Amino acid sequence: MTGRPPASPVNVDIDLRATGRQFGHIRVPHSSHESAYGWIAIPIAVIGDGRGPSVLLTAGNHGDEYEGQIALLKLMRELEPAQVRGRVVIIPRLNLPAAAAGRRTSPIDDGNLNRLFPGDPQGTPTAQIAHFVDSVLLPMTEASADLHSGGSSLEYLPCTMAMVPESAALKQRLQDAMRAFGAPVTLMFDQVSSNRTLSSAARSRGHLHLATEIGGGATTCPATQAIADQGVRRLLAQLGMITADQQPAPASRLMRVAGPSQYLFAPVRGLFEPLFDLGATVAKGDLAGRIHFPEEPERAPREMAFPDDGVVVCRRVPSLAAPGDCLLHLARDI
Repeated sequence: MTGRPPASPVNVDIDLRATGRQFGHIRVPHSSHESAYGWIAIPIAVIGDGRGPSVLLTAGNHGDEYEGQIALLKLMRELEPAQVRGRVVIIPRLNLPAAAAGRRTSPIDDGNLNRLFPGDPQGTPTAQIAHFVDSVLLPMTEASADLHSGGSSLEYLPCTMAMVPESAALKQRLQDAMRAFGAPVTLMFDQVSSNRTLSSAARSRGHLHLATEIGGGATTCPATQAIADQGVRRLLAQLGMITADQQPAPASRLMRVAGPSQYLFAPVRGLFEPLFDLGATVAKGDLAGRIHFPEEPERAPREMAFPDDGVVVCRRVPSLAAPGDCLLHLARDI
């Protein structure tokens, strides 16, 4: 016994620290019926001259969230090395099996990548991806952005989001970066729902880190796609890595999510009828909606009240709800 941690079988087929523009793959071994010695090929690009900050841009952490995937696919094709001061590492479909299947989680191991950090070098394929990001990509970069949207089950007011930092100086830098991204809403969280996300891993590495929630419903539209497309370029410009070529960011509404009291979950199974629109300003105790029971049509619906005052920044998309499903969450202006 040497006491050394087990080596990761994951590797990458390009030099991550080389200059210029490189396209390659993160290779995650996966032996299957169809491919005994196969590997999962996660596309990656590295662009820049290496003489400045290094930033990691990821999307497809959840495979059914598309604005970020499309924005980063565009960026990795269009961004020229001569435009970049520093190094940009771009991964548009981080959980590739989930993205290829259009699912939140991987069809290979049911892995939710954004709940598996810091990962496991000898774990499932999804845990191995998390470990590679945590042990290789985060240490070689100083800033990062993980682009999410609501996926199949949720829809968000387009926003950037981050935990409130302890340092006042870091808080100002972070809010400047989030405003530069240009989403209509900037959400600051007092608490995290999980400490096993990519965002938590990035913060533990000392990163200037933000995430997004842009749209949802497992689709995209011109308005939300433009926010993602322009936002990643504005962010790189804010970090001093490229020259700004976008219009200045529009004003962003700074809001706070204080904790569990601002979420409403379904207590029973049925059809949820919302009585609000996304973006509505609501009051605690007011009627938020009803859950109907189609298998018991004679039964009166279950009425659901808003758990707090605030603005509805996220809502459930499917009407069919089961106990534990998030129906909405709120935020308050700062």
